Amino acid sequence: MNLFLGPVQLTIKFDAGIVPELLASANFTTPLIDPTFHYSCNFYLGIAEVSSSYRLLLHGEADDPDLMPYKWQILGAEKHLLALKIDFHKPEKIQQITALIDLKELCINVFFKRVPTSEELHIDPLLHPLGSLLLVYFANLTGGFLLHASGVRDMRQGYIFSAVSGTGKSTMAKLWQQRGAELINDDRLWLHKINGQWHALSTPMPWYAQRPLLTPVSKIFLLRQAPTNEITPISGIKAQMRVMSNCIQHFHSKEMTEAHLNHVLDFTQNTPIYDCGFKPDCNIVDAIRALAIGRF
Repeated sequence: MNLFLGPVQLTIKFDAGIVPELLASANFTTPLIDPTFHYSCNFYLGIAEVSSSYRLLLHGEADDPDLMPYKWQILGAEKHLLALKIDFHKPEKIQQITALIDLKELCINVFFKRVPTSEELHIDPLLHPLGSLLLVYFANLTGGFLLHASGVRDMRQGYIFSAVSGTGKSTMAKLWQQRGAELINDDRLWLHKINGQWHALSTPMPWYAQRPLLTPVSKIFLLRQAPTNEITPISGIKAQMRVMSNCIQHFHSKEMTEAHLNHVLDFTQNTPIYDCGFKPDCNIVDAIRALAIGRF
């Protein structure tokens, strides 16, 4: 089975007892762009043996386990050897996931520790949060980054709307859909450079089947709620840091962090950035369209 995530191809093999049941991965079985990295990925039932040479590099856990019913760790041995370890607080099918990643050999071995059962394990290869954690690394290693943002393609223009959760990314996306634009994604975008031009790519979403889509990025709007529509061009380090604050970044090394910084700076230096206060009606769509043709 092959999956295609931006410029990354995953060739996946499943151990006996594991049955692929596609949701997040359903539409990512053909390439959207030519893959430049090819990972072999093997899924096994059982407990991974993580060598004592691995040390903790980074971890994440919510204060409220009902909001995030798992905790994750990133461990490392040699520079090219990583392990992602995910433990579920109230497991229904899976107690633990361990992914052993060899960045030199481009190989990923994923082990599933199950709750006691004799039934087959039906899973999507990009089940949450494994898929989300892997995407951060794939984007970074291929010259891009992930951004909390919605994106649309409209009249040969590509617009990104970035903000913290609850500020209006999905609302903005719906308003554009109502006016005939094509939705790229309503929450998480992969920014990737193709032939010198930054593009926004959709990403597999955990809870619904997202189509793989892309658009060249014309402008990025940093959203905030406001009583009236207000669109103001911004630039410089403050504008760039506002974009960076909405990036998805689980980096454990100086090299990865520097690469991420360089990718984001290149994007923000070559893409017009706007502060965008808006109220939730389609007038904001008209205002941005007017901006595109110089009437705002």
